Amino acid sequence: MGMFHEVRAVPKPQHKRRVKKRKDRGKITPKVFAEVWDRDKGCCVLCKKNEMQAWTLEEHHIKFRSQGGTGETWNVALACGPVTQAGTCHWKAHNTRAGRQAFEEYQRTVLLPLYQAGVS
Repeated sequence: MGMFHEVRAVPKPQHKRRVKKRKDRGKITPKVFAEVWDRDKGCCVLCKKNEMQAWTLEEHHIKFRSQGGTGETWNVALACGPVTQAGTCHWKAHNTRAGRQAFEEYQRTVLLPLYQAGVS
């Protein structure tokens, strides 16, 4: 019998990964979401609607996950949604150049100076 007929079970390693998987780098943790909610005062950063005025408030990756964006606080902002509803700020961020540029401008002028100064 050859070596193809025997099974050599190897236990799965129990250590943590040094570098997160790409899928996990973009996840927004509950801790980050809570910090973003407090920072943005529970309002959409573009239209300033709060949770009582907007249909829903969602977290939005300013630099998309597909483009290497992470789930860190400097890359996440609140947007009124849902993303599937045409006309909402979150929909505009994904489907129009002006919406995308508005969030990038918010990141450049508000978020980056805030987090480079070491607030968080």
